[in-house]
Amino acid sequence: MKIAERQPLTTIFDVQSIDRNRVRWEDYLFKQTPVEKHGGIYFKREDKFAPLGFGSINGSKLRQCIWLVDQWVKDKNIRGVVSGSVVGSPQHPFIASICKHYRIGCLIATGAKNYLSHQNMSMADKLGAKFHVTNIGYAKALQSISFKLSKRLPNHEVLETNITVDEKLNPPSRIEAFHRIGAEQAKNIPDDVETIIIPCGSCNSVVSILYGIGLFKPKRLKNIVLMGIGNNGSNNLDYIPRRLNIISKVKGLDLNPLFKFDGEKGDYNIHHFNLNGSGFCQYSDLMPYNHAGIEFHPRYEGKCMNYIFKNKSLFTQFWNEKTLFWIIGNEPTWV
Repeated sequence: MKIAERQPLTTIFDVQSIDRNRVRWEDYLFKQTPVEKHGGIYFKREDKFAPLGFGSINGSKLRQCIWLVDQWVKDKNIRGVVSGSVVGSPQHPFIASICKHYRIGCLIATGAKNYLSHQNMSMADKLGAKFHVTNIGYAKALQSISFKLSKRLPNHEVLETNITVDEKLNPPSRIEAFHRIGAEQAKNIPDDVETIIIPCGSCNSVVSILYGIGLFKPKRLKNIVLMGIGNNGSNNLDYIPRRLNIISKVKGLDLNPLFKFDGEKGDYNIHHFNLNGSGFCQYSDLMPYNHAGIEFHPRYEGKCMNYIFKNKSLFTQFWNEKTLFWIIGNEPTWV
């Protein structure tokens, strides 16, 4: 597979518009985002899953959010979505834009009285979202409030915090289908890649990527490096094998034996660097980074890149021309 050394700041969307009369976002759910080489390293450019243009809403979490709303619209003909998350989450412009695209309502629960001073909330407001202000700002509490609000609104669904489908709330078949969307993106991993580095927050994108690796089996892949930057990625890696086990039972596969953690030998050896737990950063920290012209998300990928280049001795075996860094998404700055 030939990989271009540089690519223009384009997206995979042929028409970049929120208008469903011009483009249907769900038609792009299985289209592969590119792999590019910058500064001698491969990058998986999920930030180019950007239906409004590069630099606006983007990324693998957006793809899964579109899939969720599309399913609700087709199966239940919903009238709106209720969502709650911390003010800094890109979940807000994601769900607001998707609801506008599908011409349904969007209600966001927030614990910040000055919510419009936060960029992601301001973007959601510009996209037509309505807001329910409460005294509680924690993510789990906002999700609980969202479920209570949905019961008072006719035919509304709740977008779970972190854009997920909790196994306590959803059947196994839905969990498998949710992760299958992202699994498709493992298809175009270049044949010579030996190491994949993945930012690891909620772990939903990680599960999808590992599912795809299990399906498509990259030829020379040996190591998978997970970089814990919050939530499950720092504190609860058990989430990953638990989700892979659910997927395996649904599809008649045996995914977990492929992946071995911390020194155990498997088809793919998983190495974990806990950036939050080691004290290198906190979730709320912003750490910008530019590598070979790529501006990384300061809350997620930027932290990973800072850590790698401040700890070069730890990454000698992982950072070379046969490495692929998986960009989950980038910071949306406009809508």
